[in-house]
Amino acid sequence: MNRAIYLEPDKVPAHLRQGYSGKKFKAVIVTDMTIPADAGLWSGGTRSTYSAIVLDTGRAATVSDNMSAPWDGTRKDQHIALKPGFAIVEHSIFCGKDMGLTFYVHPDNAAKLLPAPADTLNPHEAIVLDATCSYKSSYNGQDRYDMARGDSRTRESFPSREQWQTAKDSLISKGLLNKAGAVTPKGRNARPSRY
Repeated sequence: MNRAIYLEPDKVPAHLRQGYSGKKFKAVIVTDMTIPADAGLWSGGTRSTYSAIVLDTGRAATVSDNMSAPWDGTRKDQHIALKPGFAIVEHSIFCGKDMGLTFYVHPDNAAKLLPAPADTLNPHEAIVLDATCSYKSSYNGQDRYDMARGDSRTRESFPSREQWQTAKDSLISKGLLNKAGAVTPKGRNARPSRY
């Protein structure tokens, strides 16, 4: 599976947004992709629609089958080979929540959308960033530090509270967390796979 790269909202050109006014943008670099047969249909409050878009102009055409009945057997998965200069844009609603736009782009066009490479993280920064992405800020009387401390992957190298705060401050200064301590798109991209 290809990993999504989170995009800074202010870096996504207006002509590629297709009227979307939210702030959730991702890119997936692929040479081909499949649009599922049920694209465009609502199921349990969930739906994904797809458009083919010209990257230079933003001209778009819907490629989701929103018209044929799901029970008539004519719906099929669509396999699409991406070409330079074009992208497939997926707009997802998951259980009623807008998940934003995902751009499936050819490797030749990826550099225009992608953010700069992420900073190198020390082990404590990696733990704090992963915990910020994985846990709520507090739950059941525990803060994020307490919840992450119980994670078996980090027991041997887990930071003290002071080291945690130092790592968090460093992540904020690098732009990987915002001032409130929430992860930014740059931070999601820098999140370690597993350490």
